Amino acid sequence: MEPGRYLAEGLGHCSACHSPRNALGGEKGGRHYLTGGSAEGWEAPALTALSRAPVPWTEDALFTYLRGGYAVHHGAAAGPMAPVVEELALLPETDVRSIAHYVASFNAAPPAPAQITTEAAQYERRSAQAAGTLGGPAARLYQSACAVCHQSDQGMRQFGVKPSLALNTNLHGDRPDNVIQVLLQGMPAPPNSSLGAMPSYADSLDDQQIVALTQYLRARFAPDKPAWQDVQATVARLRAAPAH
Repeated sequence: MEPGRYLAEGLGHCSACHSPRNALGGEKGGRHYLTGGSAEGWEAPALTALSRAPVPWTEDALFTYLRGGYAVHHGAAAGPMAPVVEELALLPETDVRSIAHYVASFNAAPPAPAQITTEAAQYERRSAQAAGTLGGPAARLYQSACAVCHQSDQGMRQFGVKPSLALNTNLHGDRPDNVIQVLLQGMPAPPNSSLGAMPSYADSLDDQQIVALTQYLRARFAPDKPAWQDVQATVARLRAAPAH
């Protein structure tokens, strides 16, 4: 067995979260392996070609993300993935590279780096255009709660980098759960990164504000995707669930 597979299926046990489960709670294998699952109330995205990431993952991006908790074209580790990254930081670099190589093998060969840069810029432009059509209370919420850390033309570069929401996998996904979880629970500062922590808004924003902000983020940063349905019910369910 190749080292990456051994580490991913053994020590890392990626499939425990990133593969769906059957009615008895067992992991589905075969064509379902690493096609997406759930963990502690969070969606664990597909690690295969079914990924909703707007920009394709590369082996180098996977290594950077697993090693330090952040990849520039994808975002930062949150929820149950954050402690996983902390544990991976204790492994030798060669082991983490082996895991990245194995996971990358479930995707088609990525475009050339120049093409990825071009695609990322296109998503940024599309988001900027969408911003011009949106306004109201939700836009003001975004400006007060999010823009200083996520928008390059707002304020000082507090943490060295400003994670792009236009390239965030969660905002391009089929469900709003992870976006809502991040707003409610916040995010710890990833290890080995120049990013800071994101605060929780569970106590400062009520359900209607979380709903409005979630819908705004989707419309602004994934304007080519349909609006999420039942966001209010999802916010109520996730807020009522015990935090992990």
